[in-house]
Amino acid sequence: MRDILDPLIQALRQGLPVVLGAIVRSEGSAPRASGARILILADGGLSGSVGGGALEGACQAKAQELFRNSSSFAELHFNLNAAAAADAGMLCGGFVTVLLQRVEPDQLAVFQQMHDDALRGLQPMLLTALPQNGLPPRLMYFGPGNNNLPAGLREEILRKARRAPFLIQHAGEEIFVEPLVRPVTVHLVGAGHVALATAHLSSFSGFEVVVMDDRAEFASAARYPEAREVRVLETFARCLHDLGPEDYVIIVTRGHLHDREVLAQALRTGAGYIGMIGSRRKRDAIYEALLHEGFSEADLGRVHCPIGLAIGADTPEEIGLSIVAELVQVRAGLSA
Repeated sequence: MRDILDPLIQALRQGLPVVLGAIVRSEGSAPRASGARILILADGGLSGSVGGGALEGACQAKAQELFRNSSSFAELHFNLNAAAAADAGMLCGGFVTVLLQRVEPDQLAVFQQMHDDALRGLQPMLLTALPQNGLPPRLMYFGPGNNNLPAGLREEILRKARRAPFLIQHAGEEIFVEPLVRPVTVHLVGAGHVALATAHLSSFSGFEVVVMDDRAEFASAARYPEAREVRVLETFARCLHDLGPEDYVIIVTRGHLHDREVLAQALRTGAGYIGMIGSRRKRDAIYEALLHEGFSEADLGRVHCPIGLAIGADTPEEIGLSIVAELVQVRAGLSA
């Protein structure tokens, strides 16, 4: 939802109706997971994607029908078995349900509220009561201070709250819940060659990137154009603070002493991921030093070291790939 929110608001402000598409059910190796969104304009303009190929083409065609007639929604069901996927030029199959719904300019306030609350870090959610018995879908907003939803529904949402979209049942309705969470931020401590590759791939994979180093020739905006922030440090001491579960720390400094200093700082935060580059010998020496400083084995158990997935990486680019693959795995909840 985040990827299409700005163009959606822009269109509604201009008085233009739009068609929103969402994968609300997905099974098997479908091209996109549940929650993938597409925005379709009457002039054929697109933002987002629900998978491309014939699937997306069918959505575009049906959206144009919704612009021309009185129907406000449509559910499209795709059985992408091996043969159908091959015919459509896809390498994957599975079962997908896409909900298309026409959104009118008078619904701007809902999406503007989502946008504003997301900027404030409040992590709002868009709720869609899925169509049933011929009744159209209903859009609802759930955010801090919103008391318009039934108490039981609010409690169920909060109980199941997660980063990824999910379905719940409430009062005989099936409700699709989309959290609008801010992107996970990758904090790269060290700005050398591995950091450069990691920053590029992290940004490409949907992470926000912060880079820091005590060498201005390495930590520069020109060198890291994708980064949200590039910091030149006087020292690595006290370079990390106020980190939470949506912050991932990658330690790739140029020396063991810096690594130990930064790792100690990271372990004092609530960072959702802490990874440190280096050999097992280096890791063991740093761990031993930190144990003497009062850290526990449980503390050190939070650290991914050697960092990255074991893919036989050798070059900085390959190492960056292995690191970002591990970050994606953690973000998806597939690894602690």
